[in-house]
Amino acid sequence: MKMKTATVGLALLAMSMATAAQAGEGKPRLLGCYERVLVPAQYHVTKTKIKDAERKYVKRNGRYELLEYPAIFKENKTLIKGEYYVMREIACN
Repeated sequence: MKMKTATVGLALLAMSMATAAQAGEGKPRLLGCYERVLVPAQYHVTKTKIKDAERKYVKRNGRYELLEYPAIFKENKTLIKGEYYVMREIACN
């Protein structure tokens, strides 16, 4: 008797699972909404001094003015990682 009840229970379970699988067939389910976002490239930057800062006297308008010129640098960029896209989750409206 117990064996017959277990067999019937397993049969009912199998039929319900098959019905659930057929009901979801052909209808996709929305899991989330995403947008494609560009992540910029990453660089390692070093600066090389080309010319030191300096002060100069310049004659203007009949007077001498002390001017300061800033130092001049050159940037050296080394690519660490190129740009790539990631999928960022957004609200589904």
